[in-house]
Amino acid sequence: MINVFGFPTHVRSTFLVLIALIGWYPDITALRLILWVAVASAAVMWHELGHAFAARRLGASPTIELYGFGGATSWRPVGEPSRSQLIGVSFAGPFAGFVVGAAMGIGVAIAGGVGSGDARYFVLIVLWTNVGWGLVNLLPILPLDGGHILAELLPGDRATRTQRAALVSIVVAIAAIVGLLSIGVIFGALILGWIVMANVSSIRAERATRRRADLEEQARDALHRLGAGDSGAMGDIRGLLDELRPDSAPFRAVAIETAAATGNTSGARDLLQSSPEGEALPPGLYALVFAIESDGHDGVTELLEIFHREPVARHARWLALALRSAGRLDELASVMRATGVDDPDILSEAASVADALGHPSTARQVRSLGPDPSAT
Repeated sequence: MINVFGFPTHVRSTFLVLIALIGWYPDITALRLILWVAVASAAVMWHELGHAFAARRLGASPTIELYGFGGATSWRPVGEPSRSQLIGVSFAGPFAGFVVGAAMGIGVAIAGGVGSGDARYFVLIVLWTNVGWGLVNLLPILPLDGGHILAELLPGDRATRTQRAALVSIVVAIAAIVGLLSIGVIFGALILGWIVMANVSSIRAERATRRRADLEEQARDALHRLGAGDSGAMGDIRGLLDELRPDSAPFRAVAIETAAATGNTSGARDLLQSSPEGEALPPGLYALVFAIESDGHDGVTELLEIFHREPVARHARWLALALRSAGRLDELASVMRATGVDDPDILSEAASVADALGHPSTARQVRSLGPDPSAT
């Protein structure tokens, strides 16, 4: 890790190796290879510094990493930057290269030409790595700077803009691949092929995330309706459980608890029995359903043992519900005391259930077991 103009910078060894491979050709001289590595590395660094200085103007503290075929500037926005500010940070990298290219162009004009031999080679690679790469970077393809600029110009929220930019990136990249293959630039086509696959993966991941968020919203709604006694909610819950697999166990557990707590023991039992192989449910849930089905004749003893072994908030909640079904909710505080529970979260959970079940005096007794009873 080095410090460049106040920016922490990490240069990976693979960066220098790959830069050298990009510039190598069979009859290149040692001097030209050294010139290439030095100029190309400096151009990439200067490009990232352009981003970093622009981000610093927004109050961020950027870091730079040079790796693979290029580099990346990481920064965390202070507040919510505007689209124009984000475009400015993205454009600052290529712009920094254009400034160097313009300076070189002025120098060449003053000198009367690009010269010959190694001097000509030096001028050409300075122009290519600063201007040529800058123009390539402005193509509307994620994750290039042009792709990020495109994402800020498109309509929609941030996630929607990124998805739309990824779709445009795929189309543009495929067109560019066809063009590069037609002129025999295999290496560039391979890089763009990797970019296409990365954007396809990004689109799929975002769609999966949105679908998951939609399912979770539907799950919350179905649980609310189940708790309110909606007879159609159970069918929706079964459908959601199928869609949420293989991660449906947490939702199934909450649905079983909700059904049992509202007296829908047949629904709770059905959800228990339909649990697929490999989807482990907490033993306390079975005991809770037994307790409510039997009006407290079964399951309460098992829940008492479970709570003594593992006094956690969910076990306290299930125990309170089971004691209520047995008509013994007034024992809740003494159970907590006998177990030695003084964790505020556990006591608060148990007290909240007692309050919800219409036993405020039991709730006060439970809260009084906390480390600061006066707070209640």
